[in-house]
Amino acid sequence: ILYWRSILDIILGCLGQSTTGRRLALNLIVAFLPAAVFGLLLDDWIESTLGNNTNAVAGALIIGAVIMLLVERRRKRGHLGRIAPDEGPALHELSLRQSVTIGCIQCFAMWPGTSRSMATIVGGYVMGLSPKRAAEFSFLLGLITLTAASGYKFVSDGREMIAALDVGPVLTGCLVAFISAALAVKWLVGYLSRHGLALFAWYRIGLAIAVFLFMS
Repeated sequence: ILYWRSILDIILGCLGQSTTGRRLALNLIVAFLPAAVFGLLLDDWIESTLGNNTNAVAGALIIGAVIMLLVERRRKRGHLGRIAPDEGPALHELSLRQSVTIGCIQCFAMWPGTSRSMATIVGGYVMGLSPKRAAEFSFLLGLITLTAASGYKFVSDGREMIAALDVGPVLTGCLVAFISAALAVKWLVGYLSRHGLALFAWYRIGLAIAVFLFMS
């Protein structure tokens, strides 16, 4: 709903009625491919090795925070370009190389404790997108990536999910997630445009410390 114009443009592009929509759709597909490949190859290993490893999760929180702080610092100093919220390349103007690079950076989110949106927003920064457009690309890419991941999990574990969960709680959870996500995304884009990633990096460090203390 928040990005309905972009999604409509993508649909029109797939129908051959919008050049910008077709280029954006191609960029998103190319950016999705690394997650599709590595997700299928590494899913079982990640679940068995890292899924219940609290130290790995807390470590990922700290590493991700450090990367966010470094990228934000370079962006503010101009090394990544001083880009206003509505300036910089549009999403359909990204090259295929830039798109697949963002997709590869997204793959770091397969490590538990790493935020998918954080990874792709950082990737967008590195590829020259403004904070606002990096966030938009992250969420459009997430629409494809998370839908595919959810579909894969339903196919592989759907029978157990249906046996364990009633329809009512599932629909209630989806509704609450929809409302809270829409509010969070709307706020996040505005905040990133004004202040960047630093607050979320310090939050991750605080959360990692809390996890280490709780586990000890």
